[in-house]
Amino acid sequence: MNLRDKEIKWSHIFFALAIVIGAWFRFYHLEIKPLHHDEGVNSHFLLTLANIGDYRYDPTNYHGPTLYYFALVSLRLFGDNEFALRFIPAFFGLLTIILIWPLRTHLGPVGLVVAAFCMALSPGLVYFSRDFIHEMAFGCFSMGIVTGAWRFAETKEFHWLLLLAGSAGLLIATKETAIITIIVLLIAIFCASLWDNLNILFSEQRLSAHSLLDKLKRDWKAILPTPDHAIAAYLIFLFINIIFYTSLFTHWGGAYDAVKSVYLWAQRSGSEHVKNFWYYFGILLKLELPMLVGALIGAVFVIRRGTRFWLFTAAWLLGMFLAYSIIGYKTPWLMISFLIPLALMSGYAVQQIFQSLTSHYSRLLLIVVVFLTLFYSARLSWTVNMVKYDDNGNQTAYLRKLGEKLELKPYKDGQYGYVYAQTERDILNFVKEIKEETAKMPLRNRTGIYFASSDYWPLPWYLRDNNNVAYTGNLDIPPGTTPTISQPIIVAKTDQQMQLDSFPGWRLITRPYTLRPGVELVIYIHDQVGKITR
Repeated sequence: MNLRDKEIKWSHIFFALAIVIGAWFRFYHLEIKPLHHDEGVNSHFLLTLANIGDYRYDPTNYHGPTLYYFALVSLRLFGDNEFALRFIPAFFGLLTIILIWPLRTHLGPVGLVVAAFCMALSPGLVYFSRDFIHEMAFGCFSMGIVTGAWRFAETKEFHWLLLLAGSAGLLIATKETAIITIIVLLIAIFCASLWDNLNILFSEQRLSAHSLLDKLKRDWKAILPTPDHAIAAYLIFLFINIIFYTSLFTHWGGAYDAVKSVYLWAQRSGSEHVKNFWYYFGILLKLELPMLVGALIGAVFVIRRGTRFWLFTAAWLLGMFLAYSIIGYKTPWLMISFLIPLALMSGYAVQQIFQSLTSHYSRLLLIVVVFLTLFYSARLSWTVNMVKYDDNGNQTAYLRKLGEKLELKPYKDGQYGYVYAQTERDILNFVKEIKEETAKMPLRNRTGIYFASSDYWPLPWYLRDNNNVAYTGNLDIPPGTTPTISQPIIVAKTDQQMQLDSFPGWRLITRPYTLRPGVELVIYIHDQVGKITR
C-alpha cells in the first residue's frame, strides 16, 4: 500500500470517527435542556397533528410543515417525550456531516476529516441539532442541494439530480428563508464560473467579452440536465411542496399560503429581533473562532489557486453571511446557513497547508495543532450544550478573558451567543411543584390550572396530560371581587401578585420560578379546593 492509499484509508477511518462523535454530541441526553419557547409552540402543532390528525400551515408566524410530519414518525417510534421531539433535528444534524462524504475528492483526505470534525463539534451546529426547531433540517437540505448539484454536474448521474430536487423541495417546504439560500447559491455558482473563466482566459491571453460570454454559455449548457431528467426533477420538487403544504392533499389553501409567506416574512425582517450588522461575526469570534480563522486562511488559498468548487464554496459562505448580516432580523439559529460552508472552508484550508508542507515533522506538527484545536472545540461545545445550555448571559467563549479585557462588545453583551431567551432549568422545578400540588387535590380538581401569565410557552408541553388548563394570558378581574375562575390553581407573573393577593380565598404557595430572563412565575391555590364553583 503506497503513501496515498494509506492517507485515504486513515482519512476514511477518522471520518467515520467524526460521524460517531457527532452522533454522540447530538443524541446524548437530548432531554437535558428544557424546551425553548419555539420548541413549545412546535410541540403544540405536532401533538395536534398526532392526536387529531389536523395541521394547517400558517404563514403569518410559523414555518413550514416538514418538521411536524417528520417528527410524527419519531413520536410514533419513541412516544411523546423530549427525545422524540429532538430526534429529527439531531438526525438531520448528523446527516449534514454525512453529506460531505460525496465531496471528498474536493476536500482531500485531510480536509475531509477536518471538515467533518468541525461540523461534529461546532457549538452552534450541535446546539441547534438539539432543538426542536426547523433550522437544522434546513441546513441539511441546503447541504443536500450543494452535494447533489455538484455531483450531478460532475457525473450526470440521475440519482444526484434526485438528491438536488428532493433537497430543494424539502428546503422550500421547511422555511420561508429558502428563497435567500437559493438566490445565494445561484449567485455563488455564477461567480465561481465567472472567476474561473476569467483566470483561464487571462492565462491564455485571450481575454475578451465575447470569449468570456462564450465560455460561460458552454459552462451552463454542460451542467444542465436532459429535458426528461429536468421534467422528472421538477415534478419531484413540485410534488414535495404540494404534499406538505396541502397537509397531504387536505388543505389546498396551504399551497397559496406558501407563496404568500415570502411577502409576509419579508415585512418582518426589519421590525423584530433587530441587531447590528456585526452580530453574527461577534458570535463567530466568540464561539467558532477556529472555524473563523480556518475559513479566512482558506479564502487566501481560494483567491490564489482555488478550483471552481472552492470558488463556489467561498462565494456561498460570503453570500450567506452578508445576506443574513444585512437583514435587520437576526437570531442565532440562522447562522446554520453559513456555519456549514464555514466548516468546509476550514477543512480546505488545513488540506492546503498540509499539502504545502514538505517534511514529515512539519506535517506532524500541523496534525498536533489541529488535534489540540479540535479537542478544545469539543470542550467548548460540551460546556455550551451540556453544562451552560441555559446561560442566557452567554458567558462561554474562546479567549474570554482577553475579550473582556479589551472590552469587545460580543464579550460584554449577553445577546452574542447561541443561548437566546432559553427556558431556564428552574422551570422544571415549577412543573414538579404543579404536579405535586395537583396530586394532593380531589380527583375532580387535579387538572384545573388557570394561566393568567401571558408568557407560558413551553409549559403546554409539560402540562399536556392536564386537560383543564386555561391559557388565557390575562387577569381581567376587578380588585376586591370574587373571581369566577373554576380552576383551583392560578399561575401568574410576579407583577400580577398584588392583584391576586386581593382575591379572597387565594394564597401564594411557592417562591417565584424563572421561566426565562425577565419572566418569573408564581403559583396561587384556592383555600377550599373542593368548594370552588364549577
